[in-house]
Amino acid sequence: MKVTFPTDLSSIESRVKSIDPIQYGSSRNYIDGAVSLLSPYISRGFISTKQVFQSVVSLGFKPYQITKFVQELTWRDYFQQVWRNKREGIFYDLKQPQPGFKHKQIPIAILEKSIHTGIPGIDHELIDFYETGYLHNHVRMYIASIVCNIGGAYWEKPSQWMYYHLLDADAASNNCSWQWISGAFSSRKYFANQENINRYLKTNDFNTYLDLSYDELQKRDIIPKELESLMDWDLTNAFQSTKEWFKSKQREYQKNGIFDTFCDTENPLRLDQALPICLYDFYNLDPNWKQDNKIHRVFMMRPHFFKQFPSSHKTLDFIHSLALNIPNIKFFWGEWDDLLEQVQSFRPTIYWKEHPTNKEYVGKEEPRDWIFPDVQGYYPSFFAYWKKCEKKLNRIGEFQNPNLFDQ
Repeated sequence: MKVTFPTDLSSIESRVKSIDPIQYGSSRNYIDGAVSLLSPYISRGFISTKQVFQSVVSLGFKPYQITKFVQELTWRDYFQQVWRNKREGIFYDLKQPQPGFKHKQIPIAILEKSIHTGIPGIDHELIDFYETGYLHNHVRMYIASIVCNIGGAYWEKPSQWMYYHLLDADAASNNCSWQWISGAFSSRKYFANQENINRYLKTNDFNTYLDLSYDELQKRDIIPKELESLMDWDLTNAFQSTKEWFKSKQREYQKNGIFDTFCDTENPLRLDQALPICLYDFYNLDPNWKQDNKIHRVFMMRPHFFKQFPSSHKTLDFIHSLALNIPNIKFFWGEWDDLLEQVQSFRPTIYWKEHPTNKEYVGKEEPRDWIFPDVQGYYPSFFAYWKKCEKKLNRIGEFQNPNLFDQ
């Protein structure tokens, strides 16, 4: 059964409340395991890792019972800390040059219209990926290992390809994970052989180029014929597709007589000059944020951001549907200076949430939610970060559970 991601408040809250951290800990690596399916909501800032953590804590478990779930949830905060501290560094090899790569393209075999990696179980997951915008975490690892460590690709282009199609696209998690798999952010590359893939995907694929021992797999230096055909991942074309999505939505709304929801430099925002502004973006769609305030709510679609991080129409449709939970939100295609030009006559107070991509904003920055806010800074490995967090987890009674959508 293919996964779905509803965008109404009640369904998302029900999904949070249905988490079974015990089952998660024992089955999360399997394709049909008890995973939370919350990553698209967390990545879009609709809910926070802290909210999910507090919800699980409220169920009354002991710390040791939920350690595995909390640890996996904390990976997200860790990657955000890496981005926060390394800034542009996450777009380059973090620890060492990726060892042994042979090219800087991506195999045609993973593209939507030509899927044929030579691993039938992976092909099936790729077909689902293009339909749903979601990949199980283990499948992401398998794909990255096949593309980089078997196919010889440098991690950058394939990571951009995956980001473009993911509903839960997050540059920190995505870049750091691809680097970890390929050996640029770890001491060694990650390999999965056919036996491992069969076990966790519950497939029966044999006689593939992965049907080797780990020792044989790591010594293999020949690119399989299925991965030989290559192409560049063109960010320019991907950006144009993102821009076209905005224009199509703008036309759709205007056709229905709505002229103030999808705005740009030619179709200005219509704002009450007495009210402040909350800025939303790709990483912040929090429906609780200042929900009792009379305030303008503007989703910033900055061209420079989407040139660097273009997203598929499927992802943008998902964002649009989530945004409809925020009353009177407006989408604005333009840069920070374009926004300032439209409000310069009344100079409103402008609020936004802290994120590495929001460095040009001026006004009132508000912090994001962290599971363990006292654990800050760059840690060279997740487990160095987790060691600090785990001490906090043992004081579990300090954490309370808020109602997710009524704060």
